[in-house]
This record gives sequence, structure tokens and C-alpha cells, in this order.
Amino acid sequence: MRNATVWLDVAPAAHRAGVKGPRAAALLGELGLNVPRVANSWSPLKPADRDDADNVIARLGNTEFFLEDADSATVAALDARCAAGEPGAYAALREDVALHVGGKAAPDALAEVCNVDFAALPAGKPIYLTLMIGVAVLVLPQPREDGRIFRIWCDPTFGTYLQDALHSVVTRIQSETS
Repeated sequence: MRNATVWLDVAPAAHRAGVKGPRAAALLGELGLNVPRVANSWSPLKPADRDDADNVIARLGNTEFFLEDADSATVAALDARCAAGEPGAYAALREDVALHVGGKAAPDALAEVCNVDFAALPAGKPIYLTLMIGVAVLVLPQPREDGRIFRIWCDPTFGTYLQDALHSVVTRIQSETS
């Protein structure tokens, strides 16, 4: 359905982790990760990764980070360091449901469920902590070869609700544009 005006996918399974604390950024750097320099931004997980790679690291605040990695090695290394009692860096459990929304009408679809104007994104690699239909979400706009996608994560207890709501909006837009 990726050639549609707008599409919605459940994201492929990936390994997710969170870490926070005053030494979180230093720990991630020691693991060879591409740590974003400013809050509310993201980077490819490793310095050699491309901007359209599935593996990402997001800086959610000055001392809190979210990682998604298709290969479990990075998440396992981070978990091991935190479990060993890394001073100043604490694991944050991440069991998020992940969705992808894309297509040229994706910003229009998201405008129906969120108050962030995704059609007018600032330069750089912003990440948004916001609400969609009352559900707390993390949204990462990401360039891809076939156009920008919006990667969305939420608490698993709200995953089906958010997916159903987005599916309704996407289906309606698809029917109106076909």
C-alpha cells in the first residue's frame, strides 16, 4: 500500500531501549552510538548509518534517550551496562507499539488526530512528544527514498486504539483520493 496517497503500517519488530540519567549520553557515546546533541532530536543509531536507516536514537530531553535497533546487539550491550550498575545511567523500559504513516497526504491524516503541524516541519531532525487522540506518542519524521514517513511509538496498552483510529482516517483519505 506504499504507493497510496497515504498509508499506515505496523512497524516491523525491533529492539527498543531507553536510558536516562546524568551519564546517559556519555554511556551511549562509550558504546559507539551517534548521540544527538540537542534535546528533542534524533540521529541514525551509529555514525556510519544513513538518515533513512531503521535504527535510530532519539534524545527526548537533556538526559533521556530512546533507541530502536533491528539488531539486538546494541540494545543488549546497553542493557548489560545498565544492569551492571552503571553510575548515573538508568535503564528505562520501552515496550512501545510502533506504527509508520507515510505518503504525500500523511501530514493531512496526522492533522486529524494531532495538533502538531507536520506539514511545516523545522529543519533538522526533530522528534515530538505529543498527544494523538489523547494518547501520548513519540513521533519521528524521517526522510526515506520514497518520501518522508512518520514513525510513531506509544504505550502498548493504547496501541490497538491508536492504530484503529489512524486506520479509519487513512482509509477515508484513501477513498476520497481514489
